[in-house]
Amino acid sequence: MKIIGIIKKISRNIKYYHDKKDEEDSINLVDSSDSNDNENIRIRNRLIRRISLSFIIRFLLLIPLSIYLFIILTPIKNIQSFIPNQLEKTKNFLIIVAHPDDECLFFSPTILGLIYRQKVGHILVFSTGNSNGLGAIREIELKQSCQRLGVNLSNCISLNLTDLQDNPKDWWPKEKISEIVEKYIKKFEIDLLITFDNGGISGHLNHRSLSIGIEYYIINSNKTPFIYEISTVSFLFEFSSIFDIFRTIIQFLPRLIRNLFSTIFPFLFSQPNDKRILFLNSPFQYIQGLKAFHAHRSQMLWYRHIYTTFSRHMFINDLTKISHN
Repeated sequence: MKIIGIIKKISRNIKYYHDKKDEEDSINLVDSSDSNDNENIRIRNRLIRRISLSFIIRFLLLIPLSIYLFIILTPIKNIQSFIPNQLEKTKNFLIIVAHPDDECLFFSPTILGLIYRQKVGHILVFSTGNSNGLGAIREIELKQSCQRLGVNLSNCISLNLTDLQDNPKDWWPKEKISEIVEKYIKKFEIDLLITFDNGGISGHLNHRSLSIGIEYYIINSNKTPFIYEISTVSFLFEFSSIFDIFRTIIQFLPRLIRNLFSTIFPFLFSQPNDKRILFLNSPFQYIQGLKAFHAHRSQMLWYRHIYTTFSRHMFINDLTKISHN
């Protein structure tokens, strides 16, 4: 009897063990199924995020590029919103900069855009860039740069005055700048002048001095030509190349809207004024500006190559009028 009882007890234990194992396997199967579902959900979410990010990047790149191509490839680049009618009446323009190479690094879209419109170009550089003792070499390089930009060599002038030497720590006297500007405006019969704004694009004190000197000239003159200054932007936008066109066009949007309404309803709306100008370099003009910079062989430093590749000013010049005309 004892043996029979032992056998029954062993049988019950075996049955209990099998029942428990089946229950655990069932639970593990459910857990495994849930785990697979969760993993599939995580994979799908990651894929969606990657697709969304890829779409956003393409959108951010494609929209500015499309705007840029649309402007340079169509007659819209010449509308009143970008090129005021008053500008078409000018004949002789003067670009005022501080150092040799400023003309091509910062102003090539303006220079090439105006020459394309049959304006006579003049470039006045207020120093020879002699901070490292290369002034004589840089004067020669400037002439070569002007030639590549299409500016007559007799209209390309660099000064070498004691109180106007290349030095990033020096403010140049505004009275002296005003006096020189007035002299060359009369000499070349200038009716359009373009220079730096108060930010000087790079913040260089010599650049900023020119802005202050031009303002002093405007205040103390009875009559001035049209005078515009180039826009300084933040570091992020400065190195966004042609992709900064999206932000720039937003700034010109009120002018574009006014131009549209003045075309449809000319009896109700006047055309945009002459307060803003936009010049864009085409890819071919960009290469021309790049060749002009390559004339400055003494300045071919590694960081200049980065600048000429990514700087917006190699492609975009937006100008603001500061004269009283």
